[in-house]
Amino acid sequence: MGLSNRERRAAKQRRRDAKRGVTEPAARTDTGRGLPPETLQALLRRAGADLAQGREEAVGELRGVLAEHLARRRTEILAACDAVLADLAPTAGDGLAGALGGEAPASTWAASSGATTEETAIATVRLLATSG
Repeated sequence: MGLSNRERRAAKQRRRDAKRGVTEPAARTDTGRGLPPETLQALLRRAGADLAQGREEAVGELRGVLAEHLARRRTEILAACDAVLADLAPTAGDGLAGALGGEAPASTWAASSGATTEETAIATVRLLATSG
C-alpha cells in the first residue's frame, strides 16, 4: 500500500521545514475547537451590558454562540464565567448571586445545583446585567 495524501503532505512539510532550519513545528497551547478564554469573557460581559440596556435578545444571541462550545468546553465556559464574576461584590440571595464571594462562584454553583453549562452562562449574564 502507498502513502495517504495526509502522510505525503506531512512528509513534504517536514522536508520544507528541514530546508528552512525548523527542527520541530511550533507547539499549540490549545488544539481543541472553540473560543479563547478572553473572547468568551468578552462575550459574557457584552451580553450582560446588552441585557442591562433592555436588549433581551442578547440572551438568545449568546445561546447561539454557546451552542457550539457546550459539549466539549464546559470547563472553559465555567472558567470564563468565574473570571467575569470575580470583580462583583458578594450579595445575599439564592442562585448564582448567593455564590458570589467564594472562589470560582459559577463553577461551584453549577456543581452544587446541577446547573447545565448554558444555564450557568445565562445566569452569569443576568447577574452581570443587574450589577452593572
